[in-house]
This record gives sequence, structure tokens and C-alpha cells, in this order.
Amino acid sequence: MSNIMPVVTIQCDWLDVMRLPKGEIWISSKYIGHNGTHDSIKTLVNKSDGKIQIKCPENYQYVSHSNLSLVVKHLSSSLKVAFVAPTKTHMIHKKAILSISSGENALAASSCEEDKLLVWDTRTDEILLDLKGHGGPVYRCRFFPSNIVLISADADGSCRIWSAETGINPVTLIGHKMSVSDITIIDKGRNVISVSKDGSAKLWDVGESKCIDNVLEGHGPINCSSIVTTADEVTVENDREIGTGNKLLVVGCESGLIICAHIAKRAEIYQKQLDSAVNACIIMEKIIIAGCSNGKIVYLNLDDGSIMKEIHESANPILSLAVLSPPFFVVGRQDGTCTVLSMQESHNMIRVQLTGSDCDGIRDISFNGKWILTACRDKNIRKYDYNQIGVHFK
Repeated sequence: MSNIMPVVTIQCDWLDVMRLPKGEIWISSKYIGHNGTHDSIKTLVNKSDGKIQIKCPENYQYVSHSNLSLVVKHLSSSLKVAFVAPTKTHMIHKKAILSISSGENALAASSCEEDKLLVWDTRTDEILLDLKGHGGPVYRCRFFPSNIVLISADADGSCRIWSAETGINPVTLIGHKMSVSDITIIDKGRNVISVSKDGSAKLWDVGESKCIDNVLEGHGPINCSSIVTTADEVTVENDREIGTGNKLLVVGCESGLIICAHIAKRAEIYQKQLDSAVNACIIMEKIIIAGCSNGKIVYLNLDDGSIMKEIHESANPILSLAVLSPPFFVVGRQDGTCTVLSMQESHNMIRVQLTGSDCDGIRDISFNGKWILTACRDKNIRKYDYNQIGVHFK
């Protein structure tokens, strides 16, 4: 038990309650495989100066609070938990959110279960474009590095390229036999890779709307993908294939397989079988981080796929992962918890919880260097200030 941290959660509207003259906020801690322990934090607003006094239950120690955060220490585990509230909640869609992408500017693109794909302004919430053309739900949308072009992946098996300025759809990529679950953009975007429930990972020539080749196929449904640069570089003779000579593709499968392949070589480097479906994967500092349906976060060595570490603090399925500024990454789960973790050993006893969801799953996460946006099943997109997060790991 000593090596496993509890998951500490708090009432989703804790910030609003904390501002009341006499507030009471529930807080819960749960070790995996054990019953949870429920307590209450009580608050009092001084009439004289308007300052908030916070009284924690006996198993917690108050550390600090600000206008958007509350930090406590779980005494029996010595885990420090910072609860961070969203800076803003965007109510752009009428149904559950599926995907979110944000660029360096104020533009965002998001999709929902109403089969809507929208481009909007995060400052004003003004909907700029309602992109129509797909035949079903859009499972992924991503901005190209230029921030003026967008790609979307749909349940109808197609990917579409859009102008984020005009809404024109000049390119449609057709070739998958089942829904497209994830997309990755290579360098500036002359080529992209889509992965599908049909078991294939396709390399596309965007300019010619053509599939160059299958990088992977025949492994069953693929749920997620990520690309990283490698020192193993080869010369690519096809002048329509740009930037693949030194790229590795990592995919996570419904079967629990993690597969790493060299894109230009069209060659698998290794496979690693995990014990649950891999729903999300990212790569940071030559480590693959896989998020699984059984709740595990698994670190794998990029070079050979060997398992380096497993974090199993929750049995709740992981739905999304996103890289923040290394060594930080964020994990979204089906129960609505959204947790920032650090890969540094010195940060093992710290968790930052991005709050707001009331048990509705976090299906996608986007980070543009300043803001974290989360796509939630409750129809809301929440925006968190990264400056409110990194400070808690110091």
C-alpha cells in the first residue's frame, strides 16, 4: 500500500462553495481496490476583511489557496494534491464533446456527438465556422502547425482537410473501411497518418488526396497513435513523402498491443502486449506513456518497448493523454478526473487535479503552451491556465 498513492477528489463546484459565508465541500480519498473515505472541508468568510478561512478534516492538512486553487496534504500518504479550477468554461456545443484542438492563437476547433465540427474563438466564444461534410461523429480534430488548416477524422472512415479561415474543404482522404480513431501530422503537414478501427495505419499525401501506403495493418482495431523523431534516418526516394525518413509511429490497440514502426521503412520494430486496451498514447523524453482501459498508466522504453514503470492508482479507464511542458503530462479518465503528473521522481508525491467535471469523462485534451482545454462528456470545454499548474510542482 505504501507505494500506491490514493486518488483524492473534491466536489466539482468547490470554488463556488468556498466563497460562501459557511461552505461545506466534500473531499474523498480512495486507494485502488479499497473503499473510499469521505470527509468535508469547511470554510468561513471573515466579515471583517472578507478573507476565507479553511478548516480541513483530520486526515488532511491545509497548505494554501488562491483565487483558482486549493492545496491540501493527505496526511496518511503524504500526497500533496492541488485542486485547480478552470479559468473559463466554454459552452459551445449542445451535446457531449468528442475532440478539442487549440492553436497558438485564440482559435479552437471542437467536435461533439451532435455531429458538429466547429471553429471558434476562445476569447469570445464566437462560433466562426460550422464545418459540414462528414457523415457522422468527428472523433478527432487537429490543427496543422500553421494554425490555419485543420484535419478531422470521422466515423464514416474519412479524414477531411479544412481551411480554418474560410471553411473550405479542399481535400478528403478516403480509404479506411471503418471509423478513424486518431490522426497525427508529420512535420508541417505535407503528410499525415490516420489510424482506424479497421486495423490499419495509413500514410497520406495531403496535396494529392492519396494514400501512399499502409504503415501498419492486420492488428485489429487501433485506438490511438503518436509520432516521434528517431536517430535511425533513411533516405526516402518518393518526393511526395516528406519528413518520414526519421520518424517512428507508435500505436495503441484495442487488443492491448503497443506497436512501434519506422514510417519510411514500413517496418515494425517491436510489439508489446499490455493487459488491457490502450486508449491513448503519448511520447515524451524517449518514453512511451500508454493509458489503458484498466486504469493503468504504463511507461515503456521507446527503444525496445520494455516496461519501465506502471502507475495503477485508479481502475477507471483512461480516455485521453496530453503532453504539457516536459516533464508534465495530463491524464483524462472516464470518471471525470483530470490529473497532471510529472515524470520526475522528485514529484512522485504531488498531483494536480483539474476540476470541474462531475463524473463525466474527459475524452480529449489540448495544450497550446499557455492554456489546457479539456473536452468533456458533459458538453463543456474547460480552460485551465498552465501557470496555475506548474507552480505546484516547485
